[in-house]
Amino acid sequence: MNRIDVEVAIVGGGIAGLWIANLLLRRGIEVALCEGRAGGLSQTSAAQGIIHSGVKYALEGAATPASQAIAPMAARWRRCLAGRGEIDLRSVPVLSPHYHLWARGGLGAKLAATLAKQPWAGAEQVAAVDYPAPFERGDGTLFRLQDFVLDVPALCQRLATPLGERLLKVRVEPRHVAVAGAKVSALRLDALEVRARRFVFAAGAGNEALAAAAGHPTPMQRRPLQQVFAHGPSPAPIFAHCLTDDAPQPALTIATVGGCDAIGGALAEAGAARSEGEQVAAAEQALQAALPGLDWRRRRFDTLRIDRAEPAQADGRRPQQAFAAIGGNCLTVWPVKLTLAPQLGDMALKALGT
Repeated sequence: MNRIDVEVAIVGGGIAGLWIANLLLRRGIEVALCEGRAGGLSQTSAAQGIIHSGVKYALEGAATPASQAIAPMAARWRRCLAGRGEIDLRSVPVLSPHYHLWARGGLGAKLAATLAKQPWAGAEQVAAVDYPAPFERGDGTLFRLQDFVLDVPALCQRLATPLGERLLKVRVEPRHVAVAGAKVSALRLDALEVRARRFVFAAGAGNEALAAAAGHPTPMQRRPLQQVFAHGPSPAPIFAHCLTDDAPQPALTIATVGGCDAIGGALAEAGAARSEGEQVAAAEQALQAALPGLDWRRRRFDTLRIDRAEPAQADGRRPQQAFAAIGGNCLTVWPVKLTLAPQLGDMALKALGT
């Protein structure tokens, strides 16, 4: 059996594991990262690449714990994209330098008044003559947000590159976790043993079983969703949160990625209980209501079911910030949102004492 000895072994190659690995490498700490699939193909891909500014979580008129946690993140990501942050992301494409917030009918005036009371949000109302193509024939009010959109596959590739041969294409299961005393001593795989002083579990839904195998149970919750993808001709890329009623959260969150429109928001959350056919029908109806100027009948739709794995919350809702918990020589982490990767990095470095 081959053997690798490192300071920190990480399980999970999504944004959490890759971000933490890069922070450790920059500090001269030897790292190995185990990932059985191509990086970022699970929960990370569901983020649609959006780097939030916090406005989405404060549409009721006041800052919330979620909006406060997210608000500083966009600036940190922008420093990284400029090569001046904690990780150099200058090679990562920005698919859109801003995001839009679209409100139909009378809701626009109400939203304008709400956003005017939140100068920290930096939301700017767009003049009707400047509406991008997807909105120019619609009856609504458009705002430009500080949010922006990254190319997620390119981001994951950029973060994976510094690992080189220490990015191990192996699947780690609970049975591979070897415990000696109160600590994990190694990951004993079929033909490879990875020894480390400290271990980081960043495996999304796999974290619960891995942490339990290590002797440090960490309760987890799953919040399922069913995203929709619209393929086919479109007049222009769409990057927008769409509000169509008085609900405090967007009915639709649309990002044009990889030649198709990826659609999340309240539609995706409610879609967890629907069949694919029902979800497609609901999407067509919601899109027609939100953006009636576009011909959605010419599009081809399919869906993707995703389980968002997160630290368990008493109310079952989305956690307000990233999560990192130390147990013995193991750290269990969840980023909760792509945007919160820098916050998670801070937590991880503090917990690991680096």
